[in-house]
Amino acid sequence: MDKLLYLITGYEIAESENYSDKAKVQLITWLNEATESQVKAFLLDGKIVRLNEQEEESVNDRFEISEVGGRIAKLRKSWSSQAGSGAGMNVFWLAYRKLRSMFSACTKRCGTYEVNTSRRQHCMIKCKVQQAQGEIAAAKKANNAAAVQKASAKLAKANAALSKSQASFGSRGADR
Repeated sequence: MDKLLYLITGYEIAESENYSDKAKVQLITWLNEATESQVKAFLLDGKIVRLNEQEEESVNDRFEISEVGGRIAKLRKSWSSQAGSGAGMNVFWLAYRKLRSMFSACTKRCGTYEVNTSRRQHCMIKCKVQQAQGEIAAAKKANNAAAVQKASAKLAKANAALSKSQASFGSRGADR
């Protein structure tokens, strides 16, 4: 089991005001025996469940794109980025992402050092759609037909990627 996931879940249980002390002890005991998918389901839904293989896949997908999964991914990435940077590892990746965020508003908006999860990819696609719409508006204002056509092609490509991303999110039972 992912130790960070275990620690965060244990912290959530211990700090929760929704459980009595007796319930907290029982939950911590359960946590020691739970599978990773059961822990993810607990974090998502707030209850203990038994899962078959199909349900585990669904929970794992839901967790990846959920806010809870995003917070844990940020914590994990932040920790590994800090540790890697301090140890002299991943310096090129950190420099690349920093440089990229200087020139790309989408990279900056969707998380410079964030793990490239499906949530981040979806954010990047939505950002590109918004940028293309802005380019079209600016080109129309400048009365530049060639720029409008180029930006329209960019928008069509971004919208196609967005529909594919939304269909993928929807098929996994996630919010768009």
